Amino acid sequence: MKYLVHTIAMGDVEDPEIYAAGPILEFENSEKGRWLMANSYKQLEYTIHPNHETYGWRIVLWSYLNDQDLTFYKLKWGE
Repeated sequence: MKYLVHTIAMGDVEDPEIYAAGPILEFENSEKGRWLMANSYKQLEYTIHPNHETYGWRIVLWSYLNDQDLTFYKLKWGE
């Protein structure tokens, strides 16, 4: 199941993909990110959307988890 695991808010930048790399890497190196990378049955994905409220960008990270891992994830990180 595809599950939203993290969002990043960014300001107005010319190339959001380049500026998103740092925060995404920081998330992947966190305890939660390492666990998701180890337990996701597909590679983590991200999408970039305009944030009309702030005139910036919203980066959304997705993970693919089976039911058992999703339950563990929700219990451990409360999401």
